[in-house]
This record gives sequence, C-alpha cells and structure tokens, in this order.
Amino acid sequence: MEFELGQLADLIGGELTDPTEAGVKVSGVRSLDAAGPGDLAFLWDDKYLAAARTCKASAIIAREALGGLTCIVVDDPQAAMLMLLGQVYEMRHPDLPSGVHGTAFVSEEATLGEGVAVGPGAVIEAGATIGERTQVRGSAYVGHNVTIGEDCQVHPNATILDHCRLGDRVTVWSGAVIGKDGFGFLQREGKNVRVPQVGTVIIEDDVEVGALSTVARGAIENTIIRKGVVIDDHCHVAHNCEIGDHTVICGRTAMGGSVKIGKNVFLLQDSGVSNGRTVGDGAVVGTCAKVLDKDLAAGKRITMAAANFPPVTAKKIQLTLPELPNMRLRLKKLEKRVDELSKAEDQGRP
Repeated sequence: MEFELGQLADLIGGELTDPTEAGVKVSGVRSLDAAGPGDLAFLWDDKYLAAARTCKASAIIAREALGGLTCIVVDDPQAAMLMLLGQVYEMRHPDLPSGVHGTAFVSEEATLGEGVAVGPGAVIEAGATIGERTQVRGSAYVGHNVTIGEDCQVHPNATILDHCRLGDRVTVWSGAVIGKDGFGFLQREGKNVRVPQVGTVIIEDDVEVGALSTVARGAIENTIIRKGVVIDDHCHVAHNCEIGDHTVICGRTAMGGSVKIGKNVFLLQDSGVSNGRTVGDGAVVGTCAKVLDKDLAAGKRITMAAANFPPVTAKKIQLTLPELPNMRLRLKKLEKRVDELSKAEDQGRP
C-alpha cells in the first residue's frame, strides 16, 4: 500500500514542511534508525533527535520542522502514529462481512445484534447474546447464555464458555479460554474430588485477553476483569481473582485463586502472585518476581534479586541459592568456634 505525503498530512491533520514533496509516495513505517527512502518515521521524544537528523526516511512526523528534512508537523506525533497505524491495520485486517457464514452453527435461541459477523466453523450456543458489530471469527466457540457486548473481536479458535459476560470492545485472541472451571479440589477418602465451580467470568469494557491465555471462572464468587485491562499471551488468571482497571499483565504471568490486583498495576513477564494475595494500586511486580508470603502495598515495586546483576553474576547467584541453608549452618558453627577461641584467648591473658 502506498500513500502520498500530501494525503498523509491531510489524514493526520498535519502540515507538510515542503509542499513540493506532496506527491512523494511512502509504503512503510520504520524506526528512525532503520528508515530509508519510501518509509515514514516518527519523532515524539527529543532524546531521539540525533537519530532523526541522520534519518533517511522520505518524511518524519514531528512536533516541529527539522532543518533540511521533509517533515509533517503535528501537535502530537504519538497520537498521529496511533491513528495512522490504526488506519493501515484496518486495511490489512478487514472486518468479516456481517452475517453468518454457511458453515457456522448459530442456535435458534441465540440473539445476534445488528452487523454481527460469524465466521466459518464458529459455534454460538443457545441463550448467547452477541452485541452489534461484534466479530466472531472462524472456529471460535461461544457457549450457552454467554453475553458479549458491542464491537468485540473473538479471534479464530478462541473459546468463551457458558454464562460468561463480556463488555464492549473486548478482544479475545486465538486459543484463549474464558470461563474454564477453576482449579478447585478437595481430598475425600484419598481421592481428589472436584468442587463444582458455579461462579462465572465478568470482563468489563476495553479489555484484551492474549493468545493461549486462560481466565478461570469462580467457585462461588465471580472472576472479574475490570475495564481497560490488557493481558498478554500465555497468562493465567485463576478462579475468584479480581483485576483492577487498566492493569497490564505481561506474558507467562500466573496467579493463584482469589488474588486481588489493584488499578494500574504492572505484572511483568513471568511474574506470579500466590493464592489470596493482594497487589495494591500502581504497584509493579518485576520480571520473574513473585508475591508469595505477604501482600504488596500500593505503589511498591519488587524485583527478582538476580535480575539486578550482570548475567554472569546473576548465574552465580542462582547456582548458590540451593547451598544457602548448608552455608548458614556452617557459618553459625564457625561463629561459635570463633567465640570459643576468643574467650580462651581472653582467659589466658595475665
């Protein structure tokens, strides 16, 4: 896809610094360091100004003109980038045409809003309600009595199980499972007996659930994902958890049952929160860090100790950890021996 610089300037409400370049075509967007002729680049932070001045892009979108370079000047380059990339994304990933594909199954007892699209091989069970303009793509599954709001995207092979409730503009990526039974068992007569999970999953507006992630339903209380939360791929939200507004959960993060996560929290990749723990508003759980024995207060940050060292040192720390209990015992014995020798020496003095 190609765009003329003049068209782009009109599209994002910017001013082209060199009107004679209005007919120049660009077909790609790249970073300041990698861009070349035919590419567009963005400068929204002055710390990248040096890279911008040597950039080879056909044009740079920036807050102000850069001498000798063709620029499109806008008030907010980052907002312009989001709008422009959004336009390109929509062209590259068009919506399904509204209606039900001939190979899909939609129960006669399901309700589809105006403009809903159901892709090939998708299944929508009895009692489900799908809001206007929502897209249920190929081979996705929507269970009994599920409610999905307006303008949602349920990607291929995503699964939304019975009685779950999704708000508006929710995105569920391929392979994600919403509403599986929580991991609840009791030991009875030497056997593991499953506790029926009769709660559900409630997902509020503007939430994204990544590919191959799982949100388990509650045992009695509901699992709740508040508005604006984004969940990366390969994550696990257990039964009865509650995730606060606009929290970010990065890949491979997992949490136990009944965890409470506040608003605007960051759970970085491969982090974890143990059963029943609370993470306060604005807190950060660093890469590979775990909230295990006590809650994490609002605004606090924890990191995995080894992550703060160079790789070689971090590896030595990891190898040493299993030896710490024995080292502690030996150290106590040495301390005791040193005390004994000190006393003997003192007693032998005149």
